[in-house]
Amino acid sequence: MAETETVVQPEAFDLSQTGWAMRLVEKASNLFTVCVNDRIQYMNPAGRELLGAKSPIDVLGAELLNYIHEDYKEFLSFGLGVLAEEGDFIPLKLVTIDGRSLDVKLLINAVQIGTSEAFIVEVQDITAYKRASEAVQDREHRIKSILNTVSEGIITFDADGTIQTFNPAAETVFALTAKEAIGLHIEELMPKETRAKYRRIFERKISQGTSKMMGRPIEFEGYNRTKGEFPMEMTVSSTQVGSDRMFTAVLRDITERVQTVERIRHLAHHDTLTGLPNRHLFKDRLLHAIKLSKRYDKCLVLMFIDLDKFKPINDTLGHDAGDVVLIEVARRFKNIIRESDTVARIGGDEFVILLEELDTVESGPVVAQKVLDCLKEPIMASGQDCYLGASIGMACFPEDTMDAEVLMRYADEAMYAVKTSGRNGFKSYDSTLSVLGTK
Repeated sequence: MAETETVVQPEAFDLSQTGWAMRLVEKASNLFTVCVNDRIQYMNPAGRELLGAKSPIDVLGAELLNYIHEDYKEFLSFGLGVLAEEGDFIPLKLVTIDGRSLDVKLLINAVQIGTSEAFIVEVQDITAYKRASEAVQDREHRIKSILNTVSEGIITFDADGTIQTFNPAAETVFALTAKEAIGLHIEELMPKETRAKYRRIFERKISQGTSKMMGRPIEFEGYNRTKGEFPMEMTVSSTQVGSDRMFTAVLRDITERVQTVERIRHLAHHDTLTGLPNRHLFKDRLLHAIKLSKRYDKCLVLMFIDLDKFKPINDTLGHDAGDVVLIEVARRFKNIIRESDTVARIGGDEFVILLEELDTVESGPVVAQKVLDCLKEPIMASGQDCYLGASIGMACFPEDTMDAEVLMRYADEAMYAVKTSGRNGFKSYDSTLSVLGTK
């Protein structure tokens, strides 16, 4: 007759031997079960509720392995005695009676209850915690992915100004790796000569998180290790993390934007063909020069220049050839005046020269002659030598007038006087040229 395996029945396991400890287990929120020969002899109410058992009879006498997820059954096949030697919680999955999966931590302790060797198994349900943790990790991963792909540099720093995080875009902006940047003071992202200034700004206006600068774009100079200084825009916001104040800075290199603005500003104030100041910029400079002349008791001379023989060149050789001539004329004019003086193109073939900060107006005729002399050399355009002259009218401040508009008109009238008297020369304004003129 074959031997039969002896199974300890639930009623054969005397809980009274465990005394007050088992009564505490009855009230515990974790699953507690007592197993003998890997079979459940006792399970507390919280454990039965966790597994979905309606009554003790649903679990008593069953193998604990029945409630272990398939992925972990091989792990428990070593026996509870082996796992008890771990002495710590083991993460795994349980399967409830209705088939739900639970993430748990399991702790096994071997005990002697009466004459029986038993195992007390404690199970802690961590399903909600794990899902919350995974959700946090997923959110952090998404945030990190966003920070790693945005075009703006994003950095965080603490109330001392020490950099804590540094995204890839920031690495590009400053030619500085995150490993190199983290731990540096925020001032290290600025040129050396301005760091002390920005440290003071940080300490006085930003570190407390209450400055009006917070949340507003600020423009200043940044420092790129490869390219050097560059214009940068940064918006700083603050947040309280526990007892610590943290700052987030969103920044971008605005070199291209600044250059675009400069180009637009230049186009608005300069002649697109020659690059010389246009009529609007010239008038601003004239007004400014008159103010300085009044303040420092200086003179200035305004020269109005109209090119002679330009129209035939433009008509016979075409506008491209005319453009070549005008560009070369502008170059020659700039070469004969001082840096403090101004030459501008105010019309098709009309130029003006402003001689500033003069002690006397005697420099006017000297420069006028230089203008005529610089045009004697022919200009090559469309394969032909082009010869030009110039009719130059001059008006002086303060001798002729102290008004900018009148000064322009007087110089123009003097230029027309040269035109009518044979061209290719210069003349200073006098009252006989205009009934409005006063010496």
